[in-house]
Amino acid sequence: MKTATWKVGLVICALVMLAGCAISLPQQHLPPSYATAPDLDSEIGRYVQDHQPEDSAGLSGFTLVQTGTDALAARLAMIDRAEHSLDLQYYIYRGDVTGGLIAERLLDAADRGVRVRLLLDDIGSGLRDFDVATLNHHPRIQVKLFNPVTLRGKVLKYFSKIGEFGRINYRMHNKLMVVDSQMFITGGRNIGDEYFSLSAMDFQDIDILGMGRITRDVARSFDDYWNANESVPVESMFRRTGKKAGARLRAQLEALRERHAGSDYLQAVAESPFAQALHDDRINWHWGTAEWLTDPPTKADPGHVTNQMPILARKLAMHARASEKELLLMSAYFIPGSSGQVFLLDMVEHGVEVGVLTNSLATTDVLAVHSGYASYRKPLLKGGVRIWELRVQAAQQERTSAFLGESLASLHAKAFVFDRQKVFVGSVNLDPRSIVLNTEAGVLVHQPALAIELANLFNHWTSNDFAFELQLSDSDEIRWTTAEKTWTSEPHASRFRRAAAWMLGWLPIEGQL
Repeated sequence: MKTATWKVGLVICALVMLAGCAISLPQQHLPPSYATAPDLDSEIGRYVQDHQPEDSAGLSGFTLVQTGTDALAARLAMIDRAEHSLDLQYYIYRGDVTGGLIAERLLDAADRGVRVRLLLDDIGSGLRDFDVATLNHHPRIQVKLFNPVTLRGKVLKYFSKIGEFGRINYRMHNKLMVVDSQMFITGGRNIGDEYFSLSAMDFQDIDILGMGRITRDVARSFDDYWNANESVPVESMFRRTGKKAGARLRAQLEALRERHAGSDYLQAVAESPFAQALHDDRINWHWGTAEWLTDPPTKADPGHVTNQMPILARKLAMHARASEKELLLMSAYFIPGSSGQVFLLDMVEHGVEVGVLTNSLATTDVLAVHSGYASYRKPLLKGGVRIWELRVQAAQQERTSAFLGESLASLHAKAFVFDRQKVFVGSVNLDPRSIVLNTEAGVLVHQPALAIELANLFNHWTSNDFAFELQLSDSDEIRWTTAEKTWTSEPHASRFRRAAAWMLGWLPIEGQL
């Protein structure tokens, strides 16, 4: 009994101490690290030069990456072609099949002399501290955790999350990979099977691959996050591992790869349209001017003047406001809030056609988000905003995850089209968490052909095979419609799911969603 009392007292003391230091992380005063200089004679450097149009001074090239197999093929190809540096920044990194494949390629790259910097959000990352430390043990790999909890270990982390909630409620939601400071990929995908069509939940997502002038701004943004006080080296947080741990990790990754070698899925990745286009040099690059839009890392610091400042959201709102004919929004989580609702309705009043694609109750992976979104549907529909919700089967016959058997679709994309003249692809959802609490990033491209391509994808995903269109009946009740059928309540959602979403809607948590 005394032992139990002593343990409880220790936990209470720890929480008290954590509460006292929860405002900001202590200053680190570490030497900065910067992106490597672009090498025009590297394989990536030659590729960029060979594919730049003659009149491309100041322009950047882009191509959309839509399917999960294409997205994994693109990342593996980038890692394999790196000669100098790989910079990765992710909210989630899972220790599953695709996470293991990427980790093994990163180790291979480091073995051949490539400097690897891996920045992970501490709360979002699914990797064990031991595995993170083992990766960091490689002399060419550096790992940092963004805004980490102070106490480590499975049990202690929960207490740390409680005591430090005022600080760790702010997360790094960015998703980015930069290779040799000359090419990058960004968008909605984290690292994990569900993002690459290899799980029961198949996220419908969009990435964009970029090169050219904009890459220097992207690399500078990564440096800002890497050198920020919120990014803490793992060696200062937990014990360093030895060579034996590194050997075990390599053996585990090799065994994982061998178990899946020759599988239908990996064959689909190797033969994906992107992989084939890369092999045959047929990737269609769209060249135009671009802007890298990002929140500063200090947005996650409760003691900083930029904390909760929606810098990225304000820039996007400015571009949306400039739209004259059409605004298309794809957002996995859509909670516009009262100000966002007024904004969208005002756009419609000024003659802009506004279309929104988001998740239905049956496809969302976060019930609380759907409960926060549901109350905005009627006012938006009444005001002329068109809304579509993803169907649970979402034309499953087109998805590679069918190799695993039947899977459920869920929208995870965060992409916007402005007047079919410019596009934004990035990590930001249209919800309070993305706008106020998380750091976010993405690229805005002024390129009509790319905008039309993304608008066509929006039209494809809002077709009858993929989505319901929401409409109001004569009595102002919501109806979910396709060409063949109309539903009077949330389609394909169980009674339990409907009840849970309804109850969550009563909680005062919208600002956290």
